[in-house]
Amino acid sequence: MAVAQKPFRVIIVGGGLVSLTAAHIFSKTDIDFVILEQHENLLPEIGSLLNLWPPTFRIFDQLGLLDAVQPVLNDINHGVTLSADDGTIFSEIDPNDIIEKNHGYGVRVTHRPHFIEVLYQKLPDSAKERIKLRKRVVNVNVSDDGVSVECEDGTVEEGSIVIGADGVHSRVRQCMQALAEGKQPPDKSQKPKSPYVTTYRMFFGNIPIPPGLDKNVNRECASERVSTQLLTGNSQAWFGVYEALDKPTSERIRYTEQDKQKLLEKWGHLYMAPGWKLRDVYALHVGDTGMINLEEGKVDKWFWKRIVLVSDAVRKLEPHAGLGYNSGLADVVVLVNNLRRLLQADPSPNTEALERVFADYQKERMKDEPVIQSMSIRRARITGWLSPMNKIMAKYIAPWTNMAYWSLLYIFAPVVSRVPVLEWLEEKSLRETMVPYVHHPIIKGTETTTSKQGLSRDHRSYGFSIYTGAIALAALAAAGFQYYRRIY
Repeated sequence: MAVAQKPFRVIIVGGGLVSLTAAHIFSKTDIDFVILEQHENLLPEIGSLLNLWPPTFRIFDQLGLLDAVQPVLNDINHGVTLSADDGTIFSEIDPNDIIEKNHGYGVRVTHRPHFIEVLYQKLPDSAKERIKLRKRVVNVNVSDDGVSVECEDGTVEEGSIVIGADGVHSRVRQCMQALAEGKQPPDKSQKPKSPYVTTYRMFFGNIPIPPGLDKNVNRECASERVSTQLLTGNSQAWFGVYEALDKPTSERIRYTEQDKQKLLEKWGHLYMAPGWKLRDVYALHVGDTGMINLEEGKVDKWFWKRIVLVSDAVRKLEPHAGLGYNSGLADVVVLVNNLRRLLQADPSPNTEALERVFADYQKERMKDEPVIQSMSIRRARITGWLSPMNKIMAKYIAPWTNMAYWSLLYIFAPVVSRVPVLEWLEEKSLRETMVPYVHHPIIKGTETTTSKQGLSRDHRSYGFSIYTGAIALAALAAAGFQYYRRIY
C-alpha cells in the first residue's frame, strides 16, 4: 500500500514586516504555511520610520495592497544635507521627481506600527489564523522528508521547510549553523557571536512636526562620528541620532534610559534643522524613545537542507539608505517564485531538490548584494564621518558635483530596475518609466520575463548609459576633489 504524501507546509519563524508580507504572498499560492512569532503581539514597542522603494510598490500592486497602504504613506518632496555643528546647508535635492519619472513610483516613508496594522488587517482570515503568537523557537530538527520546530512552551510545529525570517539575532540561523557543523544549537541563555558588526548606534523617537518646518522634507545633519536626521511627514515627524561607537563590536548591547540621557547631554547642541537643535526636538517627543545598535554585514551561507534564511537573518543594512525591508521582501519574492515552480513539477520534493532551489535563490539575490551593501555603508558614512575623506565628500565633492542627482541615475536606478516581481500575479498600475525594469510577471504565457534571458534591448542600451554615466560621475568626483584641494 502506497504511503500518502504529506502536504507541503512552510514554517516561517518571525512575525515582522517581511513575514507579514510573505503571508500575503503565500495566500496567493496553494502552499500551506504557518508563522511563529515570539512576542505577544505584532506591533513594535516603539514606532519608527520605514522606507519603501519603488519596486516594493510593484509587489503591493500584484498583491492588491496599493490602495490599502496609501493612507499611511508620506512623501519625501525635498532632501537637505546640513552641518550638524552650525546648521550650514551643504546640498539640497528633490528626489521623488527624478525617482517617479525613472521608476513609476517614488520613495515613500511610513510609521512602522501603522504599516504593520494595514498589512495585518488586509490579510484574509485564513492567513490570520496561521499566525501564532508567543511561540519562541528553541530548536529546529531536520529529517529526510520534513522539519520540526520546537517552541519554548513545549509545542512542536511540523512542516516541509523552515524559513528563518527572525531577524538579526535569528534563532533559526543559530540552529541551522549548528546542525551543519554537527553540533547542538547553543543554549538560549548563551549569546552566540553575531555575524554582524556594529559601527553606529541610533537614538530615535517620534514628534509632532516642529513649528516653522515644512512637511515632507528629509533633513540630515553631518558631523564627525555623529549625524542627526529629522524627517517631517504629512502629520508627524521622526528624529534620529547616529553615533559611531568608540570601537566596532559584534556584542549585543541593551541600552538603558541612563544611556539615552548621556547621549542627549553629549549631543544636545547638534542641529537637526535650521533653528532646531537636538535638545529642542527631544523636548517635543511623544511616547517612548529607542536606542539600538545598527549592525552591518552579511551571512555567507543562506540555507542548509530544508532550512533557508531571508532578510535580516542573512544581511543587516544600516538604515540611512532605507534598504532593509525592501531587500528582505525581494528575498521572499525570489524564494517563493523558485519554490512555486518546483512544487508545480513535484508536489513533494526531496531535500536535494529543495537545496537546489535554495541555492538558486541565494545566487540570484547575491548578484546585487555587493552594491546593496556598499550603498548602505557609504550612505551612513557620508553623514557620520569616520575619516577625513568622508568629510571631504560630504562638504565639498558631493555638493560641487551634484552627486546625489547622479547617484539616483547611475547607482540607485540600475539596482531598482533589477528587483524581481512575483511571476504569476498580474501587475496593473505600473506607468511607463524612463528606466526599463528587467523583470515582469508571466500571465497565462502572454508575458515574458528577462530573469533567465539577461537584459532586454532597451535595458542593454540603458546599461551602456550606466557605464558612461559612471565614468562621468567618477570624473566629477575627481574634479571636485581637485577643487577642494585648491580652496582648502
